[in-house]
Amino acid sequence: MLFSVPDQAWWWIAVGATVAAAITFVVLPPEPGEAPEAVRAVVERNRKIGRWGACFGVPALCAVVGLTALIGPEPTPVVLFLYSVAAGSMPIALLPIRRRMHRHYFAQLQTPGSKITLDRLSATWLYSVFGIAILVSTAAVMSATYEPRGL
Repeated sequence: MLFSVPDQAWWWIAVGATVAAAITFVVLPPEPGEAPEAVRAVVERNRKIGRWGACFGVPALCAVVGLTALIGPEPTPVVLFLYSVAAGSMPIALLPIRRRMHRHYFAQLQTPGSKITLDRLSATWLYSVFGIAILVSTAAVMSATYEPRGL
């Protein structure tokens, strides 16, 4: 049932997931107005550089990863489904904890040499979202591709 969708539809779904991931990485960096005055210039410079990477680098990287995966022997709909789950989970995982990530990023900019660490809530959220995405997509692929064995 899951992979009864035509191949062309899976390509469109994968393109939509790539666009969602690219938009996520465009809006993820902080606005210069959100940053403390001491690091505002650095944040603005990094945002400009990051915007180019998000607009061109994310789709290019996604294309390389997706096309490389399609070289394998797996059917195209399965690969595109797994790719779409991975790309589609990025906005769900990153956008809700955006402000928390900004706080840690600003603290790291104000004290050079310190590491950016995730707080417990952010780490739990990220691990949960990505873990659920992996488990659900794996279960979907396994249930759709393997026949149940009779006892």
